[in-house]
Amino acid sequence: MSDSTSSVLGLTTPATSVVSTSALTPLTAVGCLVVGLILGLAIAFFLSHRRKQLHQDSEHAFKERKVSSAAARPPAEAQLQLRKFLLESSPDAEIASELHSLDTLIQQHVENNYHLGCVQADPRALAVSLMQLGMDNGGGLAPETIAQLALDPNTRHVALRHVISQVLFTSVDVSARSQLSMLPAPLAAFLWSIPQRESGERNPKVSSLALNQWRTLSAFLLHPARSQRTPLPTSHTALAPQAAALAHALDSFLGYFAAGSDKEGRSQQRGHLEAVIAETTKFGYVLLSQPSEWRFVHVPGPSQQGQQGQQTDGALVAVVCPGLVKVTDKDGTPYPAPQEVVAPSTVLI
Repeated sequence: MSDSTSSVLGLTTPATSVVSTSALTPLTAVGCLVVGLILGLAIAFFLSHRRKQLHQDSEHAFKERKVSSAAARPPAEAQLQLRKFLLESSPDAEIASELHSLDTLIQQHVENNYHLGCVQADPRALAVSLMQLGMDNGGGLAPETIAQLALDPNTRHVALRHVISQVLFTSVDVSARSQLSMLPAPLAAFLWSIPQRESGERNPKVSSLALNQWRTLSAFLLHPARSQRTPLPTSHTALAPQAAALAHALDSFLGYFAAGSDKEGRSQQRGHLEAVIAETTKFGYVLLSQPSEWRFVHVPGPSQQGQQGQQTDGALVAVVCPGLVKVTDKDGTPYPAPQEVVAPSTVLI
């Protein structure tokens, strides 16, 4: 068969076939390379997207754990922010000066409003009145002894100062739970609702620490202008009826010795007594707001007394203004022993 005939019939010789296959090989290689590049780019994109997604999931989980931890435990930053608004500790000398001023005020009130004449009164009735004022709790002198001292013109003023100071300062003492409390009504009500300490309580310091923190935070929250960082101010609207009630209770005993028997004289004595109560309450609010815990001491110190307010020579010692001790530092950490800042003011009888 001739070559022309073969071409017409579409037939090729083996030599022609080999040449065509060799011509197609470079095209096939280029195609595979392109496909490989496309697949490589696709895989790289997928892996990059996957890593980004895992990173975002990890960040989200970390943020959730951080928020959960913050909800369970306030961060240190939040505690520092709170401290910026709480009251700074007042200098000990300033607090001591305020207490000495109140001692002088009570002395002036007694000297100007109670006479030294004879009084016809039943000592037992006076003792009952004193017990109703809480004078049978925590004092160095028994109610019967105080009644006898009050009936004696030579010791009357000392006895009256002893009664007024103990009742007034106890009324603003958080740890006393006085029935005649001059603390803010919500605080006084809460203190009365706290159960008494359990017998055999393993760690009573925990309760004291919790009460101390509650005291400072309550004073802060009750403050009408917290950003001022000043002691909790007294409210005349709330204070006036409390002071009137306390003055009325005190007059069940003091009334026997009031200087003015007429209406005007008694009104003057009552008004001055309420003013003394108001000033004492302001001081109590200052202590209430302090980061440190303060306590009043209504009994003579070891160097001032023998047994139950008596010196070894038989003379009586009456506390006419309580002392002050600091129980914790400004961070609320208890001292190994209370730190005396002001010793009780006493009179030897």
